[in-house]
Amino acid sequence: MPLRSIVPSLLFLFLAATACWAVNPSEKNASDTEKFQILFNGKDLSGWKGVDGFWSVSQGAIVGQTTADNPTQGNTFLVWQDGEVADFEFRCKVRFEGNNSGVQYRSDVVDADGFVLAGYQADLHPSQNYFGMMYGEKFANRGIIATRGQKIQITADGEKKVLAKLPANEQLVDTQWNDLRIVAVGNRMIHQVNGVTTVDVTDDHPKAMRKGVLGLQLHAGPAMKVEFRNLLLRNLDAESGQQLVRKLSNSTAAPGSDDAVAIPQSPDAKKEWLTGAPEAQWIWSKKSTRNQKLYFRKSFSLAAAAKSAPLYTTCDNHVKVWVNGKLVAQSDAWQEPVETDVAKHLHVGENVIAVQGQNDEGVAALVFKMTAELANNSKTTVVSDKSWKIADNVTDGWQTAATNPSAWASGTIHVAGKLGVGPWFVPNYSDAAGGSNDPLNPRHIITQPGFVIERLYEVPKSEGSWVCLATDASGGFFASDQAGKGIFHITLVDGQTKVEPIGVKDPESGQVLSGAQGLLWAFDSLWVHRNGGHLYRVTDSDQDGKLDTAERYPSRTGGGEHGNHALILTEDGKGIYMVGGNHAPMGDVASKRVQSWDEDFLLPRMWDARGHARGRLAPGGWVTRLDPETKEQELICIGFRNEYDVALNRFGDMFTFDADMEWDMGMPWYRPTRICQVVSGGDYGWRSGSGKWRPYFEDSLPPVVDIGPGSPTGVVSGIGAKFPTKYQAALFALDWTFGTIYAVHMTPDGAGYTGESEPFVYGTPLPVTDAVIGSDGHFYFTVGGRGAASAMFRVRYVGDESTAAPTTDPDAADSKARQTRRMLEAFHGHVDAKAVETAWPYLASEDRFIRNAARVAIESQPVSEWADRALSESGVQSKITSAVALARVGNSSHQAPLLDNLLAMEPAELSEMQLLGLLRAYQLTFIRLGKPSEAQRKQVIAELDGLLPNQSPDVNRELVTILVYLRSPTVISKAMKLITEGSEPVIPDWEELASRNRGYGANIEKMRENPPPSQEIALAFELRNLATGWTVDQRRAYFEFLNRAAKGSGGASYPGFLENMRSEALQTCSNEERQALQDITGEDFNPVPDFEITPPKGPGKKWKLDEVLAATGGKPDFERGRSLFFAAECGKCHRLAGLGGGVGPDLTSIPNKFDQRYVVEAIVHPSKDISDQYGSTNVLVDSGQIVTGIVVDKGDKIEVYPVKATDKPIVVAKDEIEAMEPSTVSQMPEGLLDALSKDEIRDLIAYLMAAGNPEDRRYKK
Repeated sequence: MPLRSIVPSLLFLFLAATACWAVNPSEKNASDTEKFQILFNGKDLSGWKGVDGFWSVSQGAIVGQTTADNPTQGNTFLVWQDGEVADFEFRCKVRFEGNNSGVQYRSDVVDADGFVLAGYQADLHPSQNYFGMMYGEKFANRGIIATRGQKIQITADGEKKVLAKLPANEQLVDTQWNDLRIVAVGNRMIHQVNGVTTVDVTDDHPKAMRKGVLGLQLHAGPAMKVEFRNLLLRNLDAESGQQLVRKLSNSTAAPGSDDAVAIPQSPDAKKEWLTGAPEAQWIWSKKSTRNQKLYFRKSFSLAAAAKSAPLYTTCDNHVKVWVNGKLVAQSDAWQEPVETDVAKHLHVGENVIAVQGQNDEGVAALVFKMTAELANNSKTTVVSDKSWKIADNVTDGWQTAATNPSAWASGTIHVAGKLGVGPWFVPNYSDAAGGSNDPLNPRHIITQPGFVIERLYEVPKSEGSWVCLATDASGGFFASDQAGKGIFHITLVDGQTKVEPIGVKDPESGQVLSGAQGLLWAFDSLWVHRNGGHLYRVTDSDQDGKLDTAERYPSRTGGGEHGNHALILTEDGKGIYMVGGNHAPMGDVASKRVQSWDEDFLLPRMWDARGHARGRLAPGGWVTRLDPETKEQELICIGFRNEYDVALNRFGDMFTFDADMEWDMGMPWYRPTRICQVVSGGDYGWRSGSGKWRPYFEDSLPPVVDIGPGSPTGVVSGIGAKFPTKYQAALFALDWTFGTIYAVHMTPDGAGYTGESEPFVYGTPLPVTDAVIGSDGHFYFTVGGRGAASAMFRVRYVGDESTAAPTTDPDAADSKARQTRRMLEAFHGHVDAKAVETAWPYLASEDRFIRNAARVAIESQPVSEWADRALSESGVQSKITSAVALARVGNSSHQAPLLDNLLAMEPAELSEMQLLGLLRAYQLTFIRLGKPSEAQRKQVIAELDGLLPNQSPDVNRELVTILVYLRSPTVISKAMKLITEGSEPVIPDWEELASRNRGYGANIEKMRENPPPSQEIALAFELRNLATGWTVDQRRAYFEFLNRAAKGSGGASYPGFLENMRSEALQTCSNEERQALQDITGEDFNPVPDFEITPPKGPGKKWKLDEVLAATGGKPDFERGRSLFFAAECGKCHRLAGLGGGVGPDLTSIPNKFDQRYVVEAIVHPSKDISDQYGSTNVLVDSGQIVTGIVVDKGDKIEVYPVKATDKPIVVAKDEIEAMEPSTVSQMPEGLLDALSKDEIRDLIAYLMAAGNPEDRRYKK
C-alpha cells in the first residue's frame, strides 16, 4: 500500500451514502461522464400533468392512487411535459400494490383530457411472468409484446421470433422498491428490473414507434397505489446509444448492478454445476437455536480412484469438514464457502464425509456438494439432503468410516430448500444481491434525485463489522472492525475492491490493532483511536510501503461505544482534533480552553430511572487538540453526550452530531440528536439523568439544528465532492439507528449558523457508521456495527445541476463575525494582558457565539483583574454576561456584591433572552458562590415572584426552579395553576423518521399519538422538592396530575421518572398529608416498623471517610441493614421505604439523586452541606430564649425538633418568634457510624443506597 504524505486540508473524515440506482463499479470511467436530466425534484409535480385527484407527492416520491371511492374509469397517466423521448436511457425506483402499473414511453396522447397514452410500456405487474415485460398500450392491438425473460425480434411483417430465454429468475416483490431501467435505441429496446434484463426487443413492426411522450400509469380496476422516485433521463446520440446497447448485450449482469445488464445465455460453469442435478439441499434440524452445534455424516462408495473431487460447502454460521477422518477445510462465515479439491483424501470403496456445523443465532443451515471424477470416467456426486445422518452429540471418532453408521445417534433432517434459495442463495456465485432477501442491496436505499449508489464491498465476517473509515494519501481507504478482527486497507483498481489487513500489533499487548472508532492518515502515519482506550501512531518504519510499527501515545482506557472516537486534521494542518464520548476518560491535558465545569443545577438531579450513566459526571463528551510532536493535548470544549465524529466546513468551523438519550423522550430534559457548532471554550451541557442543560443557558450554546431520535455516527463536510453546489457546502451526518444520512444545509448567522436537514440517503435497514469524500470526489460510506452485516458503498452524482464550488464573500457580515469570534478565542486558556480590555465590549454582543467567546476569554484571565469591573458594570447584557463569568470562576467573597448588582436590574424590562440570562446568573451565583442569606433570599423572591407566570414556558421553568429553591410562599399556587391549566403538547414531526426502524420507531409513534405533558412535568419536577407550603388540595391536584401524566407515552425511562417523581414528592408530604391522599396515591401509609430491631454489635471505632468507603464492598445483608437503620437512630428522623420518622428528609429517593460517596460523606461530615429545607434553625423567642432544631410548620405555631432525637419537640407560637436564622451545624450529629463494625457499615450503607428495596441488585451479588 503506497503511503505518500498527505497535504493538510480543511477537513477530513466521515461521509454518507446516497441511493438512486445501483451501478457496476467496473463502469466507473464511463459513469463519471454520463449526465442525466432529473425529471422529478422530489418536492412537487413541476413538469408533470395528470388527472387531478390521482397524483401527489409524499416523502420525496410521486404517488398515484385510486380508491374504491375515487376510481379511474380507464387507464390514465401522469405525463411528462418537457417534450418527447426517442433514443434514451430512463431510470427510476418504483413500488406498487393493489394493481399493476407501468412506465409508458415513445407514446402518443390519445385523450388529452383523460391523459390516456398509446405506445410502449414497461409493465409493472405483480405476476412474476409480467413484471418488467413489454406491453403495447392501445398500440395497434399488440398487447403483450414480450413477457419477462424473453429476447425477441419482430420482423417487418409483424412476425415475432423468440431468440433466447433470459434467466431473469429473481423473485420480485412489488411492494418493495425496485429499480426500473429502460434503454431504447432505434429499433432496440431493453427493460431491466434490479439490474437484470427482463426483456430485450428488436422491433421492426410496421407500426413500431421511434419517439413519443413519457408517462406513469394508474391502472383501471381494483384500488391501487404506485410510487415513483429518482426519475432520470439521458438522451442518447447514435454513437453512445449503440455503445450502450452493445454493452448491455455482451456483459454479464453483476449482482445488484444496473450498468451490466444482460444475463448471458449460459450461466457460469461453476454455478451451473452447483445448482444442477443432483441438487444440494440446505439442511439442519427443525429448530435453530443460539450457539447450536450439530454433526452430520454421509457415507458413499467409489468404484475407482478419484482423479478430481471439487467440494463446495458452507454453513450459517461455522463449518468444519472431514473426509475419511481428515480435517480438510473450515469456514467461520457462510458468505465464505469452502471450495477445495479432496481427491487425494478419497479411496476406492467406502468413504465418509463428516461435517460439524454451528449456529451463532437466528436461522441456520448447511449445504454440501462434491463430485468425484473417477479413473474409469464415471462420476459420483454427494449432495446434502435428507439421507444424511444428523446428531447433536457424538463420541470420539465420529468423523471416521470405522464408526458404525447404524449405531450413530441420528435425528431428523429438516430441508430449508435447495441451493440457490434465499436467504443464502449460492454464496460466491449468487444473484442474491439483486434479490429482496438482500437488505443492503442498493435498490433498497433511497436518496435525493440525481445520485447513484454502488456497493463496492461486502465485508465477510472474518473481517468483522466496519465502523470507521478514513482516506489514505493515494486514493485508497482504511477501515476498522468495531471489535477484534483488525484494521484494513482498501484500494479500488480497475473496478475491483482489494482489501488487505494491516496486521500491526499493539507494542504493549502484542495484539493486532483493531476496534478503531477513529482513524486518520496524517503526518505520514495512520492514527488509531481505539474503542476501549489508547491512541496509536502507526508508521512504515522501513519505508517498504507497508505499515509495520505502532507507537502508543499518552491516553486513557475505557468508554466502549461512548469512548474514544474520531480523529481529524486541524484547520491549520498542524495538529489533530481528538474526540471522546461521555464515558471516555480524558487524557492529561497541558492546557484548557474551558476554565471551569461542574454539574451546575440548582435543585437535585434525578438519575436515569433505569440506571444509565448513574454517577457519571461532567465534563461529558470532549474535544481536544493533539500536538503530534510534543504529544500534549489541549482541551477545546466539553459537554456532549456521545459525539462520534467531527468535521470542518469550508470556513474552518467545526461541527458534530451529538447523541440523544432516547429513554428520556417525553421528559422535559430530553434533547434530540442535534448538529452542534464546536467552538473553543464551549460547554454543550450534557449532564446525566435529568441534569441536562437547556440550550438557552447563558453558559452554554444552542445547536445549529435539532434532528430527532437516533444514534449519531460519522459526520463529514461536502468539501471536495463532485456534487451540486449546495451539497458541497453541506455537512453530512450519519444516524445508525434509523439508517439515515442527513445533508445539513447551514446558513451563516453571525459567528454561528442556523441549519435545515434533509434525508440524503436512507434505507431499512442501513446501519451507517462512517463516511469520507474520496480523492475522486465521490462519497464513500460504511455500514455495520455491533456485529451487523457490513459493507462499503460509493455515492456519485449523475444529474445535470451545476457542480461549481460554493463562493464566499469575505466582506459579508458573517465573515466579519467569524473573524471577531476567532480573535476572541485566541485569548482562551491562557493569560494575556490585552484580553480583558479587548473582550469586554463583546460581552454585550447580541450574537451568542461572540458573547460566549468573550466570556471565556474573560474567564481565562485572573479574576482579580476584572471582578470589580463586573460588579460595577451598568450595560444590561454586559452585566448579565459578566455576572455569569464571575459566578463561574469567582469565590464566596463575590457572592453578596454580585447579588446586589443583579438585584439592581429591572427584569420586567428585559427581552426573553436577557431575562433567561439573568435567571441563569442567579442560579450560578447560588450554585457556585454560596447560598443566599435570609435577607438575600427574601430580596430575590421579591424581585422575581411577580414575573411568574410569564408568556414564555422557558422563563416559567427557570422562575419556578429559582423560586422553589428560595422557598417562595407563592410558587406552589402559581406553578400548580400552570400545571392544572395545561398547554397544548408539542408533537414532533418524526413520523417519517420512525418508519425507517419499526422497532425503535414504535415508541415514537406511541408518543406522537399519546403526547406527554412535558412542559407541565418540568414544573412538577421542581415542585417535588418542596416539603412545606402545600395545602391538601394542592397536594391532591399535584398527584392527580402525575397520574394523568403517567398515561402519556415516552421513552423507556418515562414511566420510571414519573414514578420516582411521585415517590420523592410523597416523601416531602407530612404524615397527615400522606394519610389524606391514600385514595389517589394507593399508599398504605404506616411508618412504624413491624420487625425486631437489633442493636449494633460492633466493635466500633472512629471511622474516617475513606475507611467507610472501603468498608462498603462485599454482599450486604438486607435484614441487618434494615435493623441498623433504626438501631443507629437514623429512623428517628428519617423515613426510608415508608418506614421511620418524618422530621428529616425522606431518604427513599437517595439512589435517584446521589452517588454512594456523597451519601457516605454526608453521614461522616453532616455539617458540610445542609439542606435548606431540613437544616436546623436558631429560633429566637420573645423571652430571649434561643431554640435550635428542625422547624416544622403547624399553622399558627411551629414545632422545633431538637438535635437529640429522643427529645420531644418544642412548640412555639408564631407571635412569640422574634427571629429565625439557619444554623451552621447539622441536626444530624457526627459519629453516627462509630458504634458499627465494618460489616454493619456495609449493610447500613447498602440499605440506604438500595432505598430499602430487598430486590435491589446489591442483594443479588
